[in-house]
Amino acid sequence: MNGRLILLTDLDDTLFHSERKRPEGVSGTAAAVNAHGAPISYQCPRQQRLWTALSSIADVVVPVTGRTSYALERVGILPPRSVAVVSHGALVINAGELHPLWRDRLAAEIPGALGQLEKAHADLVSRFSAGGQPPLTFRVLEDLSVPVYLSIKGKGDMPLDATVQQALAEVARVNDLTLHLNERNAALRPRYTRKDEACRFVLERILQRQPEDTVITFGDSLSDMPFMGGGDVAMTPTNSQIWNSIKELAQ
Repeated sequence: MNGRLILLTDLDDTLFHSERKRPEGVSGTAAAVNAHGAPISYQCPRQQRLWTALSSIADVVVPVTGRTSYALERVGILPPRSVAVVSHGALVINAGELHPLWRDRLAAEIPGALGQLEKAHADLVSRFSAGGQPPLTFRVLEDLSVPVYLSIKGKGDMPLDATVQQALAEVARVNDLTLHLNERNAALRPRYTRKDEACRFVLERILQRQPEDTVITFGDSLSDMPFMGGGDVAMTPTNSQIWNSIKELAQ
């Protein structure tokens, strides 16, 4: 049979779960560890069975993850690999280093992106430094010396309320950044921090996708859908954000 089977797959909540999200009463095998070597993520037997089947038949496996390059190295279930998309799509790496083709692509964009992130950081500090405002932390995160995004986190378990979300959306718009919201944290991202663009680059420039190739994409969250749409077949767990949204539409 001609052509390759290429698998582009998210990791957390797709191939494995944290201890907190592990189904009650279900055993698990360690899939990833923290910086001290202690297990923090687990694969249940169903996930193991599926992952064994997929990884054994795929000719190429490309992790596509929000994890940083160094956090990816703590995932123990992955087969030997050459290319990965990390830090929410900001970086394409090869053997833990920035891929030279992607580095060349980023070279002209990094100075402007860093300026946007620093300006947004200053804007948010100014907005939320007054008394009575919700306690938030702001930090520009980098990976392999590339600015990835501006992290915004609430203190404790308090969700980001509507006022905060509106302010974040306005700062994102003014500074030409993309806002990604979760319940208790958010990220302002430069335009190159996109999984779909990084995956397209991997397929076209690095793997040089051919018409005979079959590309399977695997992810769990709505933010994964743009990169998943670049494949021939898309898969998602039935307890995922994607699946729950599809169920709502089908009702």
